Amino acid sequence: MAGTGALRLGPAARRLISPDRWTDGYPGPVAYSRELDVLLDWASQRNYLKRFVPNIEAKNTKRDEALNELRLAYLFDHTGFPVVQLDPPGANNKIGEYLLDSPEKANVFVELKSRGWESELSKEEIAAGRQHQPKYRNQVEGGAVGNWDPVQRCIESDKTYPKFTDNQPNLLIIADDLKVPLHFSLIHVQAALFGPAPPYPEDGYFNSGRFENIGGLGIFGSSSSGAGLEYEFIIYPNPHALPATRLPQSLLDKFNESCTYSVKGTDPRRPAPVL
Repeated sequence: MAGTGALRLGPAARRLISPDRWTDGYPGPVAYSRELDVLLDWASQRNYLKRFVPNIEAKNTKRDEALNELRLAYLFDHTGFPVVQLDPPGANNKIGEYLLDSPEKANVFVELKSRGWESELSKEEIAAGRQHQPKYRNQVEGGAVGNWDPVQRCIESDKTYPKFTDNQPNLLIIADDLKVPLHFSLIHVQAALFGPAPPYPEDGYFNSGRFENIGGLGIFGSSSSGAGLEYEFIIYPNPHALPATRLPQSLLDKFNESCTYSVKGTDPRRPAPVL
């Protein structure tokens, strides 16, 4: 049976998708219901529905991954970096999410990873079935936060770095659902990329040419507020990237600090720095 959130679908979602496999409360707040309609309308206008709808209709985790893909494609499109190809080929017979155009006419290969809070569980917690329980069981549940670790594990994963070729601009984006989201702990992201060891367990991954095929790392998050739904996005360039894999300067200039974008209709507002 579909989750109770499916009862709050907007008109576009009711027309274009089926929520029968969802088991949670998504879309929940009105802001997310409106966002889903905006994204589906945008995808429909570009003939992307065949690509995205099956995954949006899938179970919760796959649905959330597809939504993040759509959110970022929509954001890039409305900030001057339109998608020119879905599922582009990468290295080692792997594919990415999409290629972006840029004012420099350099196509950017984008790989998106959606890391969930389940990846933070210990073996003991997994054995006890914690992954099948709500993300937050009560208001006081917590623990130490070391969000540099999931960033580094994502970069070095054999499902991530081997996708990037050495002959085109490459952007890795993490859109996470960790217990403390990365866009709320950017100092940990900076430690993962540029921090020294010690005090951190490993030297920053952008402190050398070890990951030279990655032109930069983007951190994406979304949250609802009284004003509606907001996206937050920032890109950290890799100073040791190969000349061919570096990101276009226009992309770095647009996202060189954490900015918010409010989704209220068919267009996000102009970005404003997070205070």
